[in-house]
Amino acid sequence: MTDVRRASPLLDVHRRLGAKLVDFAGWDMPLQYTGVVSEHTAVRTHAGLFDVSHLGKLRLDGAGAEDALQRAVTADIAALEPGRATYALVLEDDGGCVDDVFVYRLGDASWLVVPNAANVGAVAESIRAAGAAPSDEWDRWAILALQGPESFDVFERAFPDAGATGLALHAFAEMDFGGESGLVARTGYTGERGFELYVPADLAPQVFEHVMSSGATPAGLGARDTLRLEMGYALYGHELARDVNPLEANLSWVLAWDTPFVGRDALQRVRDDGPARRLVGVECSGRGVPRQGYALLRDGERIGELTSGNYSPTLATGIALALVDAARRPEPGASVEVEGRGRRIPGTVVKPPFVRRG
Repeated sequence: MTDVRRASPLLDVHRRLGAKLVDFAGWDMPLQYTGVVSEHTAVRTHAGLFDVSHLGKLRLDGAGAEDALQRAVTADIAALEPGRATYALVLEDDGGCVDDVFVYRLGDASWLVVPNAANVGAVAESIRAAGAAPSDEWDRWAILALQGPESFDVFERAFPDAGATGLALHAFAEMDFGGESGLVARTGYTGERGFELYVPADLAPQVFEHVMSSGATPAGLGARDTLRLEMGYALYGHELARDVNPLEANLSWVLAWDTPFVGRDALQRVRDDGPARRLVGVECSGRGVPRQGYALLRDGERIGELTSGNYSPTLATGIALALVDAARRPEPGASVEVEGRGRRIPGTVVKPPFVRRG
């Protein structure tokens, strides 16, 4: 198993649409088509369509799969019913984060684990160390994310007989795509209602264009990042890393403490002692775009560092997430400054999400 793939099955479609392609964890993926702001706005106000086929797809089957996953991830796997999915973390023994994943229970003894593209090998190794051998289905599926307040309307125009608009959040079901079986899930990474479609790779181009023709705007990974940041969602390599634990990243809600997940003992000690750092949100009140790595200052003194930062198209200002010294963590409403590239941007500490969605 390798962490490197070269192309989405939709690559020719992206080129035909004039996408700006970038190397993303070894894949040529669309950063934008017409512009990050316009695509972001389309998702917030209408419906956008993303290609996220670079995400990993690890399948587990057999009697030992449940026990292995119960150790490998932080969610309560045994409580998950077939047809349901859950967000979870994969940790090291010391509580550092290997990756964040979605876990889908396909049947009584069948599972699909979806890691970030750069971490597929590491997640697979964590599962193997826990006692199961996942199979790599990375190339079998394309994943299309239809997101936005009008995503249900677009979906029903595109697939009037699917019946998936009745699915609960984080539920999924089998779906027919031109005679081949796939999945439709009520999951996403934008804060908007919508679906993620697991489409057989050979059918992905025609399905993507069919959903577009039903009213969705193609959106690239640039808009996906600004959308998730507005919601305060963690991104691996930013808010999550091997040197960041879930309690520092405000993700204690992802930890099923009564299960034997790897890293639990270390995190119990962190919980008892209190985390050394805590994640906060910052909304800028001055001009400038905050970026990862910039310093966060309070009363002129450095208290932490930005893990993510960007321009918020919805708020029309800069927003950021920052890990700060827990002993000096400012409360929401406190004035701070973001320092980078020789200038300081004034801002206010806020509790994410930055943008509230219904």
